[in-house]
Amino acid sequence: MNVALTDVMPPWSLVTFAAIFGAMWGSFANVVIVRWPQGLSVVRPASHCFSCQAPIRFYDNLPILSFLILQGRCRHCRTRFSPRYAIVECAMALLSVGVLQITVLADPPTILFGLTEYVVWFTFVGALLTAGMIDLETYLLPDAITLPGIAIGVLANGLVLKTGWQEPIIGAIGGYALLSLVFVHGYRLLTGHQGMGEGDPKLVAMIGAFLGVKGGLFALCFGALQGLIIGSLLIVIRRRTGTEPEPPIDDDELDDEGNELQPDPRFRKAKVPFGPFLALGAIEYLFFGDALITLYLRGAAQLFGL
Repeated sequence: MNVALTDVMPPWSLVTFAAIFGAMWGSFANVVIVRWPQGLSVVRPASHCFSCQAPIRFYDNLPILSFLILQGRCRHCRTRFSPRYAIVECAMALLSVGVLQITVLADPPTILFGLTEYVVWFTFVGALLTAGMIDLETYLLPDAITLPGIAIGVLANGLVLKTGWQEPIIGAIGGYALLSLVFVHGYRLLTGHQGMGEGDPKLVAMIGAFLGVKGGLFALCFGALQGLIIGSLLIVIRRRTGTEPEPPIDDDELDDEGNELQPDPRFRKAKVPFGPFLALGAIEYLFFGDALITLYLRGAAQLFGL
């Protein structure tokens, strides 16, 4: 029986549910973002204040609402929490509603396929946001997200979305090979320094596994463009204030005695993580890819008089 989810529930209730569901997963994403870089379990102990160690009660752990009610502070010691907690929860809520729009609400499928499609793409954007935020704060991309993400993307396209195996496999292998050979190992061979972290090719592979070759190239190109613009502004801010965290020193930036080959601290402050911009490009392609490509081609045609 071809019954769509919109035949059972009105769209406004689906949007409300999707927003709440997304915010809840945003709360869990915050746990991963904070604990994974420290090598801590994301399950135990329960949520607590890292300053006074007081457990956070369930009524103080409501996504978005608790942050606003408590004004971003711990109820016990009044330590201020990072606004990133509320930002990630809001972002996940909006992404959840967006995924609902392009799956269940766009062309109402059957209930089973609609929900399955929603889960696939929500998992994808959730992984992108989490990995991007970790990279933004630590300059590291977790294999625990990207490597399973590659497998899930390929399997989802082949078994669930029925888009076939060829595109995701080529997108994953091609994306990883391009970045790894050219921008990681090739750049190191030519300059003696690593131009890109080894986690970035794995993230591109995950994007290609979900979005195929076209989506992977879009994320790479648009991510690089946005990274160039935003990164240039961040470099200026970092050099003037010196308050932003510095990326970890790569092994190839140390001599045999463990000293830095590059003594100028401004060199490392000029580094900008690429992962967040790759994630942003992939999300943009998922929601607006065709429109942005058409707009770009139209603008290029007018610029060159084609």
